[in-house]
Amino acid sequence: MPENITIKNESVSVTVSPYAGAALRSIKVSGNDQTYELLSGVENRHDPTHLPHGEGSFIMAPWVNRIRDGRLVSPDGIHWLPVNAPPHAIHGLVRERVWTVNAISEDSIDLEIALQQPWPYAGRIEYALSLQGRSLVQTMRLIADESESRPFPGSLGWHPWFNTNLGSGPVTASADVAGQWELDDSVTATGKFDVTKLTRRLQNGTTFQTGEVDGCFRRNPGGSAVLRWPELTMTMSGSKEVTHFMFYSPEHALCVEPQTCTVDAAQLAERGVADTGHALIDRESPLIATTTWSWE
Repeated sequence: MPENITIKNESVSVTVSPYAGAALRSIKVSGNDQTYELLSGVENRHDPTHLPHGEGSFIMAPWVNRIRDGRLVSPDGIHWLPVNAPPHAIHGLVRERVWTVNAISEDSIDLEIALQQPWPYAGRIEYALSLQGRSLVQTMRLIADESESRPFPGSLGWHPWFNTNLGSGPVTASADVAGQWELDDSVTATGKFDVTKLTRRLQNGTTFQTGEVDGCFRRNPGGSAVLRWPELTMTMSGSKEVTHFMFYSPEHALCVEPQTCTVDAAQLAERGVADTGHALIDRESPLIATTTWSWE
């Protein structure tokens, strides 16, 4: 029967739903004789087969964010992906599928999933989570099958919905970012990159109001994003492949999304735009990305 799986140590517990896209449903952090739930939706029943919109944290793969018109630019030509958020194909193809659990211990879990149509390339994604002290370490690998002779574009990302208030006051966000990619009114990437007012605010620390931000920021090498609630502080770091953070402030949450490229990076790269994080995967070169979320 489908079920949620919880991994834990003395200070953190994380609940995963393999049957609902390997989504995280809960992150509970203990400290000062209190336990704090960081992800939205904890008050709802966690159906192990379905992640409602706006809850938990889901996987974006084999692409992140939006691809305009579903037009996937590849070395072997153009492929068309289903447009599920017109005019875009959004958030990849694995968030509503069942993942296979390969290994599990008290404080770690390893999962994987095979890529399938409408993705035009043969491959798989491996996803490993482990608790290391007061940190959650998550690693994804996008791997081409031995049967796949063509290099293909790919990207990986995480889409958590964090609670904006843990009880005592709103969260403040900061990030070591170089600038922001412009998105037009349809949230299509234009290719323009600039140091915006939102960039400066993130560099200095800010509290976002509802609907104030929905943007992609290029991470400085080795840079982190930091969320500070009155009760605790969370630092989000990553391997060098995590080149961007997406920030989004809907009504009930704050999304801080570590990802390996900006919005629609393959189409931007086709136009000669640099520093997008665009990557090609082949049998010898998987895309491997790690994000570490630590609390104090």
